[in-house]
Amino acid sequence: MKKFAVLVAGGSGSRMNSAVPKQFLLLKGKPVLYYTIHTFLQADADIQLILVLPQDHLTAGQELINTYFPAASIQIIAGGDTRFQSVKNGLTLVEPDSIVFVHDAVRCLLSVQLIHLCAEAVKAKGAVIPVVPSKDSVRIVEANLNRSVDRNSIQLVQTPQVFLS
Repeated sequence: MKKFAVLVAGGSGSRMNSAVPKQFLLLKGKPVLYYTIHTFLQADADIQLILVLPQDHLTAGQELINTYFPAASIQIIAGGDTRFQSVKNGLTLVEPDSIVFVHDAVRCLLSVQLIHLCAEAVKAKGAVIPVVPSKDSVRIVEANLNRSVDRNSIQLVQTPQVFLS
């Protein structure tokens, strides 16, 4: 079964007040995006990567691929105005009967082990998402309500989100 990873990197850096989008900011001398791509390729050398970037940064993305991953199978596609639209654009390049990972590309600390766990779990479940327990106190605050929530009942959703196509 083929595997595809849709790496969504459609941000512009506006919330960080940066002229450079965070996916291209340097971390230990390499763009943040490098680490995400590298981890997926370490997890599975045959995985097909689909990099979703803002239209204005397609050239920078291709330069990154040419510099660090010239032999890898990586396609680039322009994102949309929202994350939803960017994921949708990336999914147009996925082949049927595949395992599909959708990952926020700037979340560069994912592990090979997590990718493997998700790939195995999706075969049995059809769709999976990694979650971690909340360590924070959580409250519901509404007009006439202010109450705590048992943090043991809260799970924080992460990426990659994985499903069978």
